[in-house]
Amino acid sequence: MSTSDTRRVTSWALYDWANSAFATTVMAGFFPIFFKQYWSQDAVITHSTFYLGIGNSVASLIIVILAPILGAMADTGGLRKRMLATFASLGVLATGALYLVQAGMWPFAILLYAIAVVGFSGANVFYDALLIIIAPAKTRHRVSALGFALGYLGGGLLFLLNVLMYQFPNIFGLADGGEAVRWSFITVAVWWTVFSIPLFLYVDEPLPANGRRHVDIKGTFAALRHTAQNLRQYRGAWMFLLAYWLYIDGVDTIVRMAVDFGLNIGLGQGNLITALLMVQFIGFPAALVFGRLGERYGAQRGIWICIWA
Repeated sequence: MSTSDTRRVTSWALYDWANSAFATTVMAGFFPIFFKQYWSQDAVITHSTFYLGIGNSVASLIIVILAPILGAMADTGGLRKRMLATFASLGVLATGALYLVQAGMWPFAILLYAIAVVGFSGANVFYDALLIIIAPAKTRHRVSALGFALGYLGGGLLFLLNVLMYQFPNIFGLADGGEAVRWSFITVAVWWTVFSIPLFLYVDEPLPANGRRHVDIKGTFAALRHTAQNLRQYRGAWMFLLAYWLYIDGVDTIVRMAVDFGLNIGLGQGNLITALLMVQFIGFPAALVFGRLGERYGAQRGIWICIWA
């Protein structure tokens, strides 16, 4: 791999390092705890779980509706990076704004959280679409695994820092753990922004056929119509998408709701945070190993190994 290819791949993978801070510190870690114990502290415990579930569900529904349209628009107009920047900026701003939400303001908290999840998930659509541009088929497993691995590592490192801020606020010049959690949202926004920069500098997106980047509404819906009219030709792709949806829906539910469920059944906050940290630092080498498995034995066999493991 040439120096320019290495830089391009590393820059792409660093975006996973960047946005995984949101997945770990906000989505999986501190937001469920802070939402239940600070923003909705006077609510019935099952009600706060319901509100959190609604926020996640609405955000997911918005992405389900928008992703096919925006994906086709990005493909026809060469707008993957611009779309990624737009959604990532939305996620960063909403995450940082969580710092401003005061105790008891749970509707505002869940609104900002849902907006941040839309930004995070929407940006991932276009981030994944860039993979086929930066990596040929023979190295795609390895490059994808690198992104996942850096995501686990980057998200884990910032989460570790945020946990230390929460446990030892005085060392960081903070008044208490509550202020530390609020500042953790700021650190996520900054981390996400800073480590996204290499992708926008060093990952080149080819121009569309007409030689200029543009919003092609007509071409977008023509592409969607063509896909809908030729569903039978894409049976394998649709079966894959159905299976992936069923699988990832379960994974996302665990990631986003596990801490909340754990608190509901009486698990200690410290134990839940420790478990999350363990997942991050185990996931880093595991992602690299399974990337090699996919490269050697094929994606389908690699998936079966992961599921049965």
